[in-house]
Amino acid sequence: MANHSAADSASGYLYQCRYALLAALKQQAATPGLQISIECFDDIAFSLDGTPAEMLQAKHSFKPKTTTDMAQQFWNTIGIWTKRVVEHPSELGKLKLTFVTTSTLAANAGVALLRPDTKVRDVQEASRRLEAAARKSTNKEVAWATQLFLNQTPQLREQILEMVEILDASPTIVDTADEIASTLRRACRPEHLKVFIERLEGWWFSTVIDALATPRGKLIPVSLIDSKVDDLREEFGPEKLPIDYGASDPSEAMMSLLEMRPFVEQLNLVKVGPTGRKIAIIDYFRARQQRSRWARDGLLRHNELTNYGRVLVDNWSRKKGLVEGKVKDNTPAEELVLIGQSLYADTTQTCVPLRDVSEPFVSHGSYHILSDKGAIGWHPRYDEHLASKNAPKDDDDSPLE
Repeated sequence: MANHSAADSASGYLYQCRYALLAALKQQAATPGLQISIECFDDIAFSLDGTPAEMLQAKHSFKPKTTTDMAQQFWNTIGIWTKRVVEHPSELGKLKLTFVTTSTLAANAGVALLRPDTKVRDVQEASRRLEAAARKSTNKEVAWATQLFLNQTPQLREQILEMVEILDASPTIVDTADEIASTLRRACRPEHLKVFIERLEGWWFSTVIDALATPRGKLIPVSLIDSKVDDLREEFGPEKLPIDYGASDPSEAMMSLLEMRPFVEQLNLVKVGPTGRKIAIIDYFRARQQRSRWARDGLLRHNELTNYGRVLVDNWSRKKGLVEGKVKDNTPAEELVLIGQSLYADTTQTCVPLRDVSEPFVSHGSYHILSDKGAIGWHPRYDEHLASKNAPKDDDDSPLE
């Protein structure tokens, strides 16, 4: 049986990241110059010019319990915030403190009076009930927090709680994804929204990891998220396709496997050097992975890669027609190699775009995919010389693993 505590702990970190993205998307237009951080000032914090403007504690559970005035998560948070105010008195009344939880607040609890709804919010009564709860608590884990709270004057306790808003019954990590989708629903065509968000979140998680790895944390401009959304919106345009593998390199083990492919044998026939072979292998790897991702994500039109392959074969055929007249029955082997090198260079020297996608690895790698199947070749007599007449029986648009 899975350990629920471990699952909640793992989901809690992912929830912070995803909720931070959602919160940033909602705030990006409202406050120019806003910055966001995770695990820097707090779980999540929004800042202006490096000064915290809002701190959020995000608490997630797959099986949330009702939050009462005795809740350990709540008191740990109040303890952290009380300590912050005591150490930074200038922030009193200026900093927004938001407690986000997937749990529901107990109806008769003081914490329920800290919801943002003005119809139920009553900070004075909440302070009174929480003082009583702090005095009653016997939980040693939060004793430091309850005591710190009680050490403050009644007036200061109310001032601190005036800064606090509790958002209970908040969307879970799964529901947060739905809210992100709702926020971004006009960023691309509806059928592409899921993969659009996958790419945005992949970039965001990478950005957060980079920030967490920076000593003392790192502030991320919210405008950076806006810019990434704009970039993705352009990539998902009708004549564009997103590029995911333009900087991906195969592992050493994968390189060794690919070196045995027929397309490499084709290169060996025309004596392409080690650097050229390495570049070709990388192009093949990137093209295979990228084409597979496009197909898997449903971003391609009907028979689009097949039609693109025909364009490449036609281009190769034209180049081949220019050199094949040099080939005679008695042409020396060395000259045949030179003719093949010329054909290879002329065919791959320019990029053949797929829609408006003109990254070289797409067309170059696709040439190697065709070469791997024996549909094209570089040596004038490649079909006579290949040790393996048939390509491996894998799908040339399946991912390499």
